[in-house]
Amino acid sequence: MSEMSNLQEYLIKLGANKVGFADVNGLANEFIDLPNGISLVLKIPKQAMTYIEEEDYESYWSCFHAQIDKLTEISLKGEEYIKDLGYDAFALTMKRNECDMKKLLSILPYKTIATKSGLGWIGRSALFVTPEYGSAVALGGILTDMPLEFGVPITDSQCDDCENCQKACPVGAINPQKWNDRLNRKDIIDIGACSKYIIKQYKAGLGCTKCMCECKLTQEYLKKE
Repeated sequence: MSEMSNLQEYLIKLGANKVGFADVNGLANEFIDLPNGISLVLKIPKQAMTYIEEEDYESYWSCFHAQIDKLTEISLKGEEYIKDLGYDAFALTMKRNECDMKKLLSILPYKTIATKSGLGWIGRSALFVTPEYGSAVALGGILTDMPLEFGVPITDSQCDDCENCQKACPVGAINPQKWNDRLNRKDIIDIGACSKYIIKQYKAGLGCTKCMCECKLTQEYLKKE
């Protein structure tokens, strides 16, 4: 097997559900000058979604953050693995890739690496969507100069005419426009209205997961499980 295949197998053995590779040359300069990105996708367990149905947000966030901790562990072990091969690597952990809550945006969005890797697309809700798990996923990433064979980028939404997430949004933040990579995020979602509501919910110990839960592909994933 090639070094890349061995790396992919290693990351999946650590617990990643999907692994993809992308050209991110020039996008990661705020961190480190590394041209290649590795996208890590971890599904959110069905049990966590059950907590949402029961409005037990304390248990849901505990479960969700456990997935983030798992992604951090996978990313850091992946970084070490790549460095042991003689290449440079930088794990994009949540602490390193800090999210601006008002903009709901990381320094280098994990969704960018994931769509460029061909693992999924951006839904009407501006959440990342996979065919296997809908938007019930957590994302991570690693930057490296290790030679990789890139996936085929997904540049257009693969959602059909489903409007579940748009109709479920409690503040009407989701626009009818489907995503493509030529649009600005403001074309598909009012991020100001979204972030204001989410911050309010978090402060109350709640959350806003309606668009994720109502995604048709999320529902299909839960039924399969």
